[in-house]
Amino acid sequence: MNHDHHHRGPESPREQWVDVLVAADPDDGVVRLTHADGEVDEFLSDHAATVVTAAAHSNGHAQWCAMYHRLLIPGAARVTGGAPFYRLDPKPVALSA
Repeated sequence: MNHDHHHRGPESPREQWVDVLVAADPDDGVVRLTHADGEVDEFLSDHAATVVTAAAHSNGHAQWCAMYHRLLIPGAARVTGGAPFYRLDPKPVALSA
């Protein structure tokens, strides 16, 4: 019998990676993540241009970890020469004047 001794009930919420579709606008430094339910989140990134290149390689598919504000684009290192992880910062809410 093969018992998984590491399984302790529900997955810990501290490090959940979810599948997203990624698009970026390098001119504005904005990265948009579209979740499976259609919800769209916008973030700021100094690496938006690199995200565009990496996302083109993965057909826009990526994984997002909200706790660490990390975007993982599989295979990104092959086309960008850098790490496949990108930190995304929450986009500030525009205050009406």
